[in-house]
This record gives sequence, C-alpha cells and structure tokens, in this order.
Amino acid sequence: MLIWAIRGMTFVTNLLLLTGFALLYDWLQRTQFQIQFLKRFRSVCQILLTIGFLGFFQLASTFRIMEAHNRKGFGWSYLGFQIGVLIIALFFKRSRGIFPVTAFLVLNWYWLLPNLVWWGYAFVLTLVLMRVAEKFGRQIIDRPLRYYPFCLLFAAPFMWANWVSLRGIEVGWPWEIFANLAIFYLIWFIYHELKLRNQRHALLLYEARQDNLTQLYNFRVFNEDLNQAFRDYHENGTQYLLYTFDIDHFKWINDRYGHLEGNHALREVAAELKRLVPKISRHAEVYRVGGEEFSILVFDVTTQQYSANAVANHVRKAIGELKFTTQQGEQFQITISMGQDQIDAEDQNYLDLYKRADQRLYRSKETGRNKVTTSDLG
Repeated sequence: MLIWAIRGMTFVTNLLLLTGFALLYDWLQRTQFQIQFLKRFRSVCQILLTIGFLGFFQLASTFRIMEAHNRKGFGWSYLGFQIGVLIIALFFKRSRGIFPVTAFLVLNWYWLLPNLVWWGYAFVLTLVLMRVAEKFGRQIIDRPLRYYPFCLLFAAPFMWANWVSLRGIEVGWPWEIFANLAIFYLIWFIYHELKLRNQRHALLLYEARQDNLTQLYNFRVFNEDLNQAFRDYHENGTQYLLYTFDIDHFKWINDRYGHLEGNHALREVAAELKRLVPKISRHAEVYRVGGEEFSILVFDVTTQQYSANAVANHVRKAIGELKFTTQQGEQFQITISMGQDQIDAEDQNYLDLYKRADQRLYRSKETGRNKVTTSDLG
C-alpha cells in the first residue's frame, strides 16, 4: 500500500512538473523579449528546457530504481512523463532544431537500455512518429479521435523497449495505460487552454486597434504607423505623405437625420476609402482618427501613381458622389475638406507632418469647404 501511495504522489508531482514545462515552453515561444540576446536565442532556450526536463525525469527514474531495488516498478514511474515532454516539444509551436536534438536524445535512450537487442527497430519507428508529430502535430491535437490513438502509438515503442529492458512491469499494464492517457489528456487540456487564451488575446488586440463602427484602424494605430514612418525616413530615407480630411457639417447631419444615419454615412465613407486606397498606392493605409475625421498615410511616395493634388481631388469627388437614403426616404449627400502634406527634412517630431496636414485641412474649410489644400498647391 505504501508503494502505491508513493507512486500516486510521484505521479501527481510529475503532472505538475509537466504542466510547468508546457507553460514555460509556450512562454518562451510567445513572449516579447526586450533583451536582444533572448530574442536571438529563443529556440536555443526551448531546446535547453526540453533537454533539462528529459534529463530530470531520466535521472529521477534512475535514482528511484537504485533506491528501491525494484526495476520493474519504479522504472516505469517517469517514462510517461518523458514521452509527454517529447509530445509537447513536437506538438506545440516548435522550435528550430528541436527535432534533431530530441532524436539524438531518444537514440541514446534506446542505445543505453540494457537487455534490448532489437532497439534499432524501435528507434526507427519512434523517429518516424516524431517526424509525423512535428509536421502534423497541430492537425492531430485539434481532433481527439486522432490525438489519443496517435499518442498511444507514439508511446508504444518506448513501452515495449522499457518492458523488454526491465523484463516486466510490476505496476501492471492497466495502470500504465491509464497514467499515459491522463498525461495525454493534460497535454491536450493545456494546449487548448493556451489556444483559447491566445485567441482571446488576439481578439483584444484586434479590438484595441480597430474602430468598431467603421472597421478601419483607429488613432492608436495611426499614431504608431506615423511614428514608424518617421523612423523609417530617418533610417532609410523613405519619403512618405499624409492626407487628412473630415466630413463637412457632420453635426448638422446628425442633428437633422439622427445619429444612426450619421453612423451609416461614416461606414459608407470607410467602405469607399477601402476601395480607393489600394488604387492610390500599394503601400498605403486608411484610418479613422476622430469622430468624422479620416487619414490616409502613404508610406512610400514613389508608390503613389498620381500627384498629391490629383489623389486628394479624386477622393473628394468619390466621397461627394455617395448618396444616402434615410429610413424616412430622405436623400442626402456629403462633402469633405482635405489637407495634405509630405515629410520634411526639418521635421523634429513625427507629429509635425500631421499638424501641417491638419492646418491645410482647416484652410480648406476656411475657404469654403468641399476643397483640398495640398503641398502641390502650397
């Protein structure tokens, strides 16, 4: 009874250790390191972590055998967890170099097992299964009807080799199979919890960067992209330019037709901008930077097909041709006022360009609205 109590406590402790390995392995893969050294050697850290846990379980197994003088019993205590480490390393988003390293470790494990004559066949089968796990692990673990049979098949050569080497299995096959299924379930559970967490995180990032109404990038992204364009200019000399505009008398539209109609107009303007921007430049993006204010950032002037004045007037006319019909059957159209400018060598701050383009926008408003003021015209 004491032996089974020790075995049970060992099993639970090792489950916690395996959980820690899975979380550390995933953390090394996904975390955004600030230290350049860690960024560069991320894969090496994952490999060292895998080697460390495999070595720990192997040493723990060896010491327990030596302590208990019972090769058939305690020699099985850690095998399932070593298999679990391999499955995690191969199934999770893999690190470069993980396959050859783990293949070498498995080769040594088979080779060093006593009383095992036909170890080469077991190693070749394991190598094939490891390659399948590395290449198709994501497809396998996403479907339980594939995952559990594959894991049992993956574990079979190791169990056979251990059974032959130790000349028996005192814990019994039912316990060993149950223990391995519990380990496989734990890995599956961790993988899917991490997957759900990453999906939620990605959704939060998406929502933080998108304007909910128009599905355009918001001011936060605009600010980041404008800053990056400024850095690229100083590092690589890449010239860029900015168009910014807002809808004329938009408050009047909301007051007369209601905010729902105003929101509909904003969505239609955004849809039209999405259609127009790829024709302006293949390196351009559109943003909603305020209530009724939008901006178009062209990251490389050389990719713009027409002059700034031609582009600005094309956008102005295209939006001016949009027609809106309210639920009461009333029709209306909108106009925009636009300002545009280009990066200047004397700019000290990435927002200097935005300030100049915004000043030109207000010049368009002051001179009658439904106009553009660009750097082409001064």
